[in-house]
Amino acid sequence: MAEGGETASAFSPLLGAATTAVRSLLCQGPVAVFSVERCRRDPSSGGGLLRDCGLLPEADLYDVSLSDGHWLLRATLRPPLNPLVRRNELRCGCELEQLLLGVEYDERRASAGCRLFVVVEARVVANGDGAPSPLLKETRCRKLQDLNDEAGRWAGPDLPLRARRRSYLPLWDNSDYYGDVWFPESNNDHPPAPSQHPKGAGSICLRQLEGCISQKRIDHPPVLVRILRKCRLCHYGRPDRYAECPFQAKFLAADKSGMATLVLWNSFCMDWYRHLEPGMVIQLYNYVVKESYATRMGQDPGLTMEPALELNLNTRNPAADITIFNDPSGNAEWQVPPLQYTFVTRKELSQLRPGDQCDVIGLVTFAGRQERIRSQEHAGEFVVYRWVHLTDGTAPEPFVLKLFSTCQPEIQAQIYPCSISDNTVTFLVCTNVRVEGKVVDASGQTMCPHLFSTKYSQVFINGHHRGKLYVKNPKVKEFIQWIRTTKDKERERLSKTPIGGCYSFPPLPCNERNFRNEVLGVSTLTTMWELKQLLEQLDYREYRRVTVQGHICCVKYKSLGTDGGEEVLVFKPGVTGSTGKRAGVTESPVVDRSYQGTGRSRSPEIPIIRTSQSQKTTPSPRQMRSRKGLTYRKRPAQMRLNESTESSEGETDVTQKRTCSENTVVDPTPKQDLSFASACMEFYMSSDDTETESSVCPGSGSWTGSLSKRQHLPHSGQVCEMVARNFRLRDKALLLNTFELQPSSFNGVRPDFGKKLQQCESACCRGYYTVTILGLNGELSLDTIFLPTDPRSDHRDLWPAKHDNSFINVLAHGGLSLRQDGGSNAEIEELPPQPPGDVLSPVCGLEKMLFIFVLDVCSQGSSRVEVALNRAYVQHHAL
Repeated sequence: MAEGGETASAFSPLLGAATTAVRSLLCQGPVAVFSVERCRRDPSSGGGLLRDCGLLPEADLYDVSLSDGHWLLRATLRPPLNPLVRRNELRCGCELEQLLLGVEYDERRASAGCRLFVVVEARVVANGDGAPSPLLKETRCRKLQDLNDEAGRWAGPDLPLRARRRSYLPLWDNSDYYGDVWFPESNNDHPPAPSQHPKGAGSICLRQLEGCISQKRIDHPPVLVRILRKCRLCHYGRPDRYAECPFQAKFLAADKSGMATLVLWNSFCMDWYRHLEPGMVIQLYNYVVKESYATRMGQDPGLTMEPALELNLNTRNPAADITIFNDPSGNAEWQVPPLQYTFVTRKELSQLRPGDQCDVIGLVTFAGRQERIRSQEHAGEFVVYRWVHLTDGTAPEPFVLKLFSTCQPEIQAQIYPCSISDNTVTFLVCTNVRVEGKVVDASGQTMCPHLFSTKYSQVFINGHHRGKLYVKNPKVKEFIQWIRTTKDKERERLSKTPIGGCYSFPPLPCNERNFRNEVLGVSTLTTMWELKQLLEQLDYREYRRVTVQGHICCVKYKSLGTDGGEEVLVFKPGVTGSTGKRAGVTESPVVDRSYQGTGRSRSPEIPIIRTSQSQKTTPSPRQMRSRKGLTYRKRPAQMRLNESTESSEGETDVTQKRTCSENTVVDPTPKQDLSFASACMEFYMSSDDTETESSVCPGSGSWTGSLSKRQHLPHSGQVCEMVARNFRLRDKALLLNTFELQPSSFNGVRPDFGKKLQQCESACCRGYYTVTILGLNGELSLDTIFLPTDPRSDHRDLWPAKHDNSFINVLAHGGLSLRQDGGSNAEIEELPPQPPGDVLSPVCGLEKMLFIFVLDVCSQGSSRVEVALNRAYVQHHAL
């Protein structure tokens, strides 16, 4: 493609088309998606091609920036294509072919030159290795000429094309700020210059302002306060209302007389929210005094823990102003209270009660992947979170923190584990976290204590601690002293710090009785068909926990270090004797192919083209009939013993097949492989273990003969993304690209896609089990992935329980146990190695046992959905 070559551009027909005769354009050649940005629609954004789409009006609109390598064109997606973005199929970095653009004109302007483009149809091309399109070259994309500039667009940050909003929203949640409009000063990141007011002169106390609530004055004297807490940003935009900057931000502030809530509105949030931090002393002018929102709604301020006084600041009526004092310690004449911190150590955490709030500091030893859950307050919106482990040296167990958005996207993007081998550490401070757990006795001890960030939480990592008031806190100084004195001793323990993978906390109960009392009583059971619909409707990185009941009809084992993608058939009804031989993948009974990527929300207008060279030829109908006859009528008995009829990955897309077969990890060491293989002794069942008593279901043996009549859902997720990896700086770009959310725009950072995720060292397990679950009605079966925990080196098993490593107990506890024989002082006995195919033979009647299965479901994007088996309990009583 020649430089500046308009003739070779995919957008060539647009370059010379200045008349209104052009209504649509079929682009010649592929284009790359440079960015995908989201905004909330308003009453004026539903005209033209966005009207009569055949779908209910959606709250969100998506604008995409398309590049052919020379030009950059911004367009709006038609709402029927929005599900492709929500499932992360149409994302930055992918390519589009056969792109059909609709051209509209802004009738509010006098000329006909303002063209608006709408993506009507296209084909998404997904590269098998996940690499961005070669059309996106950093040096060229920064110099692209924007075709929309011909329409007379103003200079400055990109604004939504079809909605009167001053900024875009984050792509995956509404809690953070996003876009260049929040950074008006590129070279000088300072707050706006305040008006010339005398500092501290003529101030009024907050208590005196309480008597001014009913006066409705706008000329109150200035007030001098210290910021104590900073609340998460709130977006209140609605599709049926005009609001250019629908943002609200709250701060808790105090002076010598009392406390108040500061409320920043609309564009005033853009000007000041990023610059106001807890501990600052500020002076406010031109504010409006109101009762707090809780009081206006008839709530008791004492119960809501909010001040009764509220100071509102906006850019007009009147135009508010803020002056920041540079002295963080505060002048004695100002009489503002100091900022108090409540740091606790990990040793002290168990003494706190659920609901208490505190501050913590520690080394980051584990950083989970970012996931999303649906907001309980606002339907259709999501909340982003991740799990983080912190250690401070006071206890063997770490702080377990569920970290939600804190409106600090720049800081939270830099949270990753320490890498002692690379001589790097990550100190993290998190304030105003809430203690969660369960009080188990009268002494106040909290079982499995963990922390949740709150709406007032703030996080700070390396490079952001300087100047903060907590650096003088005694417990912070003790932590820094521990780092200096014991760093060498902790080097071995911190040499392997994991990142990403499946993770859930707190651990579920270890027996059916406690599960019924603690968990099942507050949640409902899900049918297998409801689960199938849920798998089709999940959005990108959406996490759900579901509970189903059924039978185990097949168990397979696969080592993460095994080449060739072969599996070992461990258990299957009707198969007797050892099945430890390597077995190839055979065809599943009746696979429901409509599950993969054809859910109700999928758009039929944009099929996905998988670019792969290892596609298999589809057999002819005659060959299929011949194969079925061989499989079900005349297959020898010995062949049936050595082959599996259900595959966890045999029916997935071609890209996933190539990933599992060609890009597997080299087996680390024979000793490590044998030690994990020996762990398969969990399938032995003790005769005197009460947990192994099974309840035989009537007619439970009838479904074994009707395998070919049910639908089977193979596992469609990438198992390599479910396993945590040891963090290394050399793999930083790849690991962060995998376990963080898809960015909105291409940032020029290209991870080393020549190195696959499977080649990064596994942090928690050496193999996994594919457990096939059959519903009670025998109509639907589902493959789940079981990643057993190993207490010797697994960050997921913080409080390992002792059991006999029988199959039933491993499923109930979620993993293996280093059991002790001969008393509490006996040495830990490692189980002898044994092939996975031989360990299940002593189990009798497994196919007749009725289980309660707890599944952790998460979408990896597109049609890839992971289903992780968290727990399985044998039912001793019918539900």
